[in-house]
Amino acid sequence: MFLNQTENTMPPKEYSFKVKGILIKEKDKSEDDFSIFISAMDDNHAVMLVREHLRKHAPKGNSIIKGIEKNSD
Repeated sequence: MFLNQTENTMPPKEYSFKVKGILIKEKDKSEDDFSIFISAMDDNHAVMLVREHLRKHAPKGNSIIKGIEKNSD
């Protein structure tokens, strides 16, 4: 199959996940809990997307993932 042929290809299946954790702000070391719902291919992909989202939209600091739940559709 050539790269420009997309006739019979299906997009990967995505699932809904709830990712929970703690964000530790670099400025004052304060901790905030977070929960984010996200669509991803698997739990590792969900964590990667959440960390990317936090890096772009949360105050600078570290995140600790405490739990991940796959939601039934």
